[in-house]
Amino acid sequence: MGACLKLCKKCSGVSPKDFKGVVAKGDIRTGCFGHCAKKHKELEGKAYVKYDGAIVARGSKKKLVKAVAECV
Repeated sequence: MGACLKLCKKCSGVSPKDFKGVVAKGDIRTGCFGHCAKKHKELEGKAYVKYDGAIVARGSKKKLVKAVAECV
């Protein structure tokens, strides 16, 4: 198993299908990872995920997917 991508469909602004072809399906986990935009104002208005233990945030879904692809 490679690095794990964790995302919250409710808060992070992305869904697993956005990472199709970028991250293996078995390496994507969904659910809360404790960085809701309500509590972390710096994430408000951004798309973000937790990848390999670190928060990756960008201004748009497209930029986020590109950033994660570069990490893989």
